[in-house]
Amino acid sequence: MHAKQSLTEAKASRDWFIDIRREIHQYPELGYQEVRTSQLIRDRLDELGIPYRYPVAETGVVAALGDGDGPCVALRADIDALPIHEEADITFQSKNKGRMHACGVCKLFCVTGNSNYLT
Repeated sequence: MHAKQSLTEAKASRDWFIDIRREIHQYPELGYQEVRTSQLIRDRLDELGIPYRYPVAETGVVAALGDGDGPCVALRADIDALPIHEEADITFQSKNKGRMHACGVCKLFCVTGNSNYLT
């Protein structure tokens, strides 16, 4: 795949990416309580036709692409939020009081988004 084609495909998926990131950010869940977040991940994997194992360590999801023969790449993301009050004045601010995704949401978004291009 050429870089120009990849960029065109990424632009076409822009709203899909934004929606995922904002939903994850708006509904942060603490460790081992990530029911909604885990469901969102599984829904997106189902959309993409990517098989997965669930539950892993209670709320985790493990997905795999390919047949296991040859080189591999592992992508990992935290899905838990932190017990912090969000003070950012953004339209997709946390709706769960006293909880926010302070850093992990970007990792989770990148892994979920990249899964779209690895299929």
